[in-house]
Amino acid sequence: MASRVVKGIGTVVVALAMLGGGFLVCWNVFGMGPYGDSCRFAVGCRSFYCLHHAQRGSAQVTAPGRCTKDCTEDSECGTGAVCVVLSERAKDELPPFGKPDKACMKVIELPPDTRR
Repeated sequence: MASRVVKGIGTVVVALAMLGGGFLVCWNVFGMGPYGDSCRFAVGCRSFYCLHHAQRGSAQVTAPGRCTKDCTEDSECGTGAVCVVLSERAKDELPPFGKPDKACMKVIELPPDTRR
């Protein structure tokens, strides 16, 4: 009788582990946003880099979260983004280990100069 209970518990544990593994695979394939997608948390991005900053002129300003990636030059970032050295505030938004020094950041255009 006791061995049946132990076998039953073992079966349930294995089944839960398999379901959990299947969930993680589905999350990695379908649940994580690509580069440039909007995000709130790092786990929402395939790169695990969700940045809540944008580049406005020469300043890094607070902006809605975007999935980003590390880079070495602007051409890696695509249209509407530049490769910048991250400020300490921007780096604080990234996971604690493996933070890049430079990442792609969305560009926010400066308003037109109306002084004349």
